[in-house]
Amino acid sequence: MSSREPRRDALWLLPEPDAADWSALAKELSLPELAVRLLAQRGFITADAMRSFLAPRLEDLHDPMLLPDIEPATDRIVRAIQGKERILVFGDYDVDGTTGTALLVRAFSALGAQVGSYTPHRAREGYGLSETGIRQAKDEGYSLIVTTDCGTTDFPEIDLARGLGIDVVVTDHHETKDHLPAALAVVNPKRSDSKYPFPELCGCGVAFKLAQAVCTRLGRPAELVHEHLDLVALATIADIVPLSGENRILAKHGLSQLARTRKPGLQALLKVTSLTGRELNSYDVGFVLGPRINASGRMAEGASSVRLLLTEDPAEAAQLAQELNSANNERRQVEENTTEQALRQVKERRLEQRNVLVLADENWHEGVIGIVASRIADRFYRPAILIALDENKGKGSGRSIPGFHLHDALKACENQLLGFGGHKYAAGLLIDRSRLEAFDQSINDYAGKVLTPELLTRRLKAHAFAALEEVNPELLKALRRFEPFGPENPRPLFAALGLEVVGFPRKVGNDHLRFTVREKKGCFLPAIAWGRAEDILRIEAGKENHLDILFQFDEHTYAGKTSLQLNIKDMRVRSDAVSDRA
Repeated sequence: MSSREPRRDALWLLPEPDAADWSALAKELSLPELAVRLLAQRGFITADAMRSFLAPRLEDLHDPMLLPDIEPATDRIVRAIQGKERILVFGDYDVDGTTGTALLVRAFSALGAQVGSYTPHRAREGYGLSETGIRQAKDEGYSLIVTTDCGTTDFPEIDLARGLGIDVVVTDHHETKDHLPAALAVVNPKRSDSKYPFPELCGCGVAFKLAQAVCTRLGRPAELVHEHLDLVALATIADIVPLSGENRILAKHGLSQLARTRKPGLQALLKVTSLTGRELNSYDVGFVLGPRINASGRMAEGASSVRLLLTEDPAEAAQLAQELNSANNERRQVEENTTEQALRQVKERRLEQRNVLVLADENWHEGVIGIVASRIADRFYRPAILIALDENKGKGSGRSIPGFHLHDALKACENQLLGFGGHKYAAGLLIDRSRLEAFDQSINDYAGKVLTPELLTRRLKAHAFAALEEVNPELLKALRRFEPFGPENPRPLFAALGLEVVGFPRKVGNDHLRFTVREKKGCFLPAIAWGRAEDILRIEAGKENHLDILFQFDEHTYAGKTSLQLNIKDMRVRSDAVSDRA
C-alpha cells in the first residue's frame, strides 16, 4: 500500500494588498522592501524593532531569578557544591532532556561539583523520574537529584526520593496538574503561580537559566554558561517550542555557537552529517541533528546521546556519532513500516472522518509512535494518537492540529487513563488495554464539542504576494536572517497568481513534478511541486490555463550549478479553482 493518500484541498488565506510605502525603511536597513513588509506583518513596525528581531541580543534575556522556586533551588545546589555532596542530573531521553542533562553536568562540573547523570530507559522505565533511577542514586551516594525536562508530574517517585533522604529539585517546562509534587523546588515557568515573563522555554532552556542563577550565586559571571548555547539551540528548535521572545534569542545565538562548537561530540555529529563548516539553520537541527540525538532514546537508551554530548575524547565521539547515525537509520525504517500499518488501519476501519484518530497495535515500537502520529495528523489534518500495546497496557503518543489542545483533551478523559502529560500539540499517555475502546469514544465525544469544520480544514496562510522578479538572491539573503524558523516564526510563504507554464513539465523522483513558470512573459523561475506528479496533464505548457501558487524558495544545486528554485506548497489551475481571500 502506498503511504500517499489523495491530496486534500486546503483553504488559501491570502494577504490583503499592502498599500504602505516601506521603501525608506528598506533603504535605512539595507533590506529588500518585500523583507521589510514581512517584518511589519509580523508586528515589527519600527527600524529598532526590526533590528532587534534580526539581531537579538543576549543582554535582553530575562533575569533567571524571576523563575518560580529559583531561590531554594539555587540555594540547595550551591550548598551541595560547597559541601562536596554528590548531585545526580536526571533527564528525559529526548533531545530536550539529553541536552539539558549535558548542560547541567558540564556547568556544575565547571563550578566544582561532584556530579553524575542518569537517563531512563524508554521501554523499561518510561518517561520521567523512575524508581530504578532513584534507588540507584541512593545506592551510589547521591543526596540531591536535579531533573531536567521532567519531574512536574512525578509525585510518587519524588515521595520515594524524599523517603530515602534524597532532595529533589525539578526543572521542567511541561504542563502542571492542579498541585505540585513535594520536591524541594519546582522550577517550571508553566506553573500557574509563575511570574516569569516568558513561559515557553524548553526544558534545556530552563536548565540554562538555573545554571546562570547558580553561577551568579557563586560569584561567577552568568556568561560562563553561554558556551552551552549550542545545546540550548538544539533543544529549543528540536522540541518545537515557539521561536519568539526569549526562545528566539537563545536559538539564534545558539545556532551560531553550534556551528563553531568545541564539544567533540557535536563536532563528530556535524561531521557524520556533512554539516561541518556550514552556516546552520532550523532544518539542520530539526531534521538532521535532532533525529540522531533522539534516535538512541527511541530505539534503545538515551544515555548514548548524553555520553556523546559530554565526552572530551574525539575517538569516542566519532564512534558514538556513528552509532547514533546507525540508530537513526534503523528508526527511519521502523517508522516507515509503522506509518504504512497505521495508514492501512485508517483505511480498513474507515476512520478518515473521525475527529480524533486513535490507532493501536501490538507490534508498534513505542520509540517511533510519536513521529508517526505527527505524520498521520498531518496527512488527515486531525489529531492522531498512536498506542503501542504490550500485554495488558499501552503507551501512547499523540499529535494535534491548531485549535485542539491535546493536553486538555486528555485531561477531560483522564478517568480512562493510567497517566498522561504533555503540551498543546504533543502529549503521551499510559492506558489499560481494556479501556482502549472507551477512551477512543470519550476523546472523540470531547473533540466533537471542540472541533468545528473550520478547524478541520487545513489552512495555508500566505504571508505576502511576491512578483517573480522580487524572488532573487538579495531576498534570500535577507530571509536567512529571519532564521531560525518554527512555531510563531514560520518560514515565509509567498503567493503568486496567474503564472504561465513554459517548457515541458516532467515527473521527477517517485511522485514530484518539475516545471518552469513565467510571470506576464517576463521573469521566469524553475519550480518543483512535491507529490503532484498527477497534475502533469493539467498544467501542460501552451494551454491557456494559468497557475496560482503558494511557494517558498531556496537555492538548488544540480550538475555543479546553483540557482534559485520555487518549492511549491500548493497550486491551482486558474480555470478550475478560485483562490480564497481572508
